[in-house]
Amino acid sequence: MSEFDDVTPLKPSDERITYRGPLKRLLISPEIGALIGAVVVWAFFWGNGDKFGTAGSTANFLDVAAPLGIMAVAVSLLMIGGEFDLSAGVMTGASGVTIALMAKYFTDGGITLWVCIPAAFLLAGCVGWWNGFLVNKTGLPSFIVTLGSFFVIKGANLVFSKRINSLVNVSDINKAHGYKFFKAVLGGENKFGDTKYRDVIFLVGGILFGVLLIIGFVEQSLLRAEKTTMSAMLVAIIGAAAAVFSVLVLHRTDSIKGNVLAGVIGLSGSVLAIVSYSRSRFQSRQLIVGSLPDSARPLIALGLLGTAVASLAGQLFDRGEDNVVLQWLPSWLRLVVAVAAGALPLWFFARQVKRGDVEFRAKTVAIIMVRLPIICLVSLIGIVSLLQLTTVQAVRAVLITVAGTGAATCLYRARSIASKHSSKHFINLGVLMSACFVIVAFAVRADSSAPRFRGGIFTTLLIGAALILATTLVEAKQQKRILADSNADRLGKRLVLIGMIIGSIALGVRLVFSDGVFRMSVFWWLFFTAVGAFVLTKTKYGNWIFAVGGNKEAARATGVPADKVKTALFMATSLMGAFVGAMILMRLNSVQAQQGNGQEFEYIIAAVVGGNLMTGGYGSVVGASLGALIMAISKNGIPGAQWNQDGRFIFLGAVLLVAVIVNNFVRKKANEQR
Repeated sequence: MSEFDDVTPLKPSDERITYRGPLKRLLISPEIGALIGAVVVWAFFWGNGDKFGTAGSTANFLDVAAPLGIMAVAVSLLMIGGEFDLSAGVMTGASGVTIALMAKYFTDGGITLWVCIPAAFLLAGCVGWWNGFLVNKTGLPSFIVTLGSFFVIKGANLVFSKRINSLVNVSDINKAHGYKFFKAVLGGENKFGDTKYRDVIFLVGGILFGVLLIIGFVEQSLLRAEKTTMSAMLVAIIGAAAAVFSVLVLHRTDSIKGNVLAGVIGLSGSVLAIVSYSRSRFQSRQLIVGSLPDSARPLIALGLLGTAVASLAGQLFDRGEDNVVLQWLPSWLRLVVAVAAGALPLWFFARQVKRGDVEFRAKTVAIIMVRLPIICLVSLIGIVSLLQLTTVQAVRAVLITVAGTGAATCLYRARSIASKHSSKHFINLGVLMSACFVIVAFAVRADSSAPRFRGGIFTTLLIGAALILATTLVEAKQQKRILADSNADRLGKRLVLIGMIIGSIALGVRLVFSDGVFRMSVFWWLFFTAVGAFVLTKTKYGNWIFAVGGNKEAARATGVPADKVKTALFMATSLMGAFVGAMILMRLNSVQAQQGNGQEFEYIIAAVVGGNLMTGGYGSVVGASLGALIMAISKNGIPGAQWNQDGRFIFLGAVLLVAVIVNNFVRKKANEQR
């Protein structure tokens, strides 16, 4: 009997347990929106700031993201548990003030930090316990309870710091006993400089990361054949060798004047390797003969339109133009824009009337007389204000990013629809999508004189085109799995995990051994994210958190200690606040009594952007960390692009709204897959 006999059935006995491949699982995961958002936002600012994306700037925004990410981890767990903590931000300041005042004034000569820091953690734990106790015993909303705690702690910070220190700023903690140790552990900085083999490690690690990730995904997605086809495997090895050779050649050439022949060989070899490897180890499928569904046609049109806009946007706007858009437009075009902005609600109104909604038609007169003029006025003011706040360069960057991302999304969706009806149209759409990537790549390259565009973005888009073409051919010709295969799944997951570890090490070496600074705050951020993700997804406590967040009474009825879980989550949030407060104190050697005031909203925004549901019962710790990363990128990217730094608040508001829409869509799709 073959080891693959247990996976030969092509249909499961129950459609509710249909196997989902790794890509599909990723696309319906809570953190997918934050992951895509982090990549898009990083690429957006990378293209608009000359120094953004270097090792130094990366170290800076990672340092900004670290305390925000640590708190976002704790806040996301609490939100998944169905609660909020508005005192989370002020706890960072309270802990720092407690440590600093004790270290300087607890006795005549102060007291050792080995006592001060545990005391601050003890105080934070008590505050968290008190919040949880009041929420559980009184039934009051956590919003009210923790808002009260916020004002009490804020007042205590100001009163004690002024009464004991005479100032709201407590500084010079470096004289306390134990400072050197805690400074190194919590606020340490390390500069390593360049190393001889840095680029080699990064290059080899990047290649291994890509290879292992692709093989791991393929192993989890396709149905294994009974035996390996050696001829196809040999072709795959040749293609992989060609791809590696081209990468090595290109690495030794100028990124702007790179070897075209080597690039073509590398991309062709990559496609050949992926397709041939899949044919050698996995079963073929019968081609589907059918027509293209009508629902795919509008998506194709939108995809082509988005490609055209992304390709031509560079010709419409001058890259060096930093004027305000409204002033840059000619007078006649300002009038056209104003009329279009005011008439935009009329278009939506006409669509609703056309749908024939009886209830809506009954309210038509009232809407026309009262609501519609107000909506049109708001639309006019909003769009004109946006054009007054935005520079031409920003519009250009947003236009290219939105149009390109939208085009890729529409074409991907059209390809997915075609896959169920026609193999021919599925392949055609895959080739079309790949060609669109190539067109945008060459358009961006021709429009820019900056090396990062002519090299980095150009190469990334071409690699994307090659992967799209390869995956299209593989999906069209090979049989997807609809049943689990423990051996293949285990192998695939291990390969993906090993690849991610190698990739992380390679990227870490590239960042650390350069002009950047590695800070301990980043280590602690990654550590707490890993611990939080493990607890949430791999332990019974994680199941309890989801349960009490979804329905506390139902969870209690099944034996879950709901009150203890919620209290523990409040305590964890306060303790993380104490940790961040101590970390900032050790880093800056001083603390402000107002530190952390208002930052609790940023923690919540990071958690929501990361896919956490505000009503509880759904979310991701990794997503919350990615949300913190997005916010940190914007804080560093906006001034790096030489825009008004206050614009980050507009950016955060827009990201929050978009994230909620995307997360609701992802959650809907996830529920449909259950």
